[in-house]
Amino acid sequence: MMDLLKRVEQDIGTQGLIAPGDTVLMGVSGGADSVCLFHILYRLYHEGGVSLYVMHVHHHLRAEADAEALYAEALCRRYGVPYRQADVHVEKYLAESGISSTEEAARNLRYEALTAYLAELPGTEAAKKLAVAHTLNDNAETVLHHLFRGTGLRGLGGIQAGRGQIIRPLLSVSRAEVEAYLTAQGIGWCTDSSNEGDDYARNRIRHHILPMAEQEVNAQAAEHIHAAARQLSAAEDYIFAQVREAYGHLVSAQEDGVRIARKEFMALHPYLQERLALYCMQQVCGSARDITAKHVRIFLGLFAMPAGKMLDLPHRLFAKRQREYIELLRKN
Repeated sequence: MMDLLKRVEQDIGTQGLIAPGDTVLMGVSGGADSVCLFHILYRLYHEGGVSLYVMHVHHHLRAEADAEALYAEALCRRYGVPYRQADVHVEKYLAESGISSTEEAARNLRYEALTAYLAELPGTEAAKKLAVAHTLNDNAETVLHHLFRGTGLRGLGGIQAGRGQIIRPLLSVSRAEVEAYLTAQGIGWCTDSSNEGDDYARNRIRHHILPMAEQEVNAQAAEHIHAAARQLSAAEDYIFAQVREAYGHLVSAQEDGVRIARKEFMALHPYLQERLALYCMQQVCGSARDITAKHVRIFLGLFAMPAGKMLDLPHRLFAKRQREYIELLRKN
């Protein structure tokens, strides 16, 4: 199991996730993944100039949640790592927020509590990291979930090892490797009953779809999905850089929106046209929510229409075809 420790250390180094002097807050639920994260980061950094902290978020949703909180607290006391518990009330949040998904509500409250505690900890913002225990399997399940629901290139890139202050040191580690490591070290963990049923779409992917792919198609299906997601994420980063560059050359800001140079826009690759059109709509309305591929296609059709044509779009946007440019504006 020392190989796993070295591999995680190498991943952290090559991806620049943790540096000497950093403050790292670990989210520890008591499940196998987060307990493995705790033990590995403790072994790597408790004497290495990195300040380690733990927060356990108690969602008050399951009968065993109290025992999980006690387990996390005892774990930190045993190793001398500062511990804090945050109590959140998901049912109340669901009623007040209008969110229909318990899973989404719990995730929102969890990250809100973790980031609030991280902000309190000593150190500069750049040196503060929030370590969460997503694994290779989580990434494969996320990619499939996005794919089935409908997504673009960014969604197919899955979970990122590092984005902003959030880091995922175990992202290249499989769930089987996590459990094998803990078993070999004689380390116990808690089992979350909500992961056992099929109430959530992600659980159905975890329990049925991905295992069937591994049994009937390729035993390394999850690893291959994870590898493809990393390539797609890199491709998305490159394409988005091209979108930003094209935006700087072809788009000028107006009081209520933007103006797009038509001739230069039409010379772009069709995929870059789609992405730039979507980006312009995001910039004007401040959100991509409810803007679909259909809306983008309708907007692109305006570039071939006669001057003077107009169309309505979501978020109180409208577009007008001028002779040399397209105006994309907000309605007052």
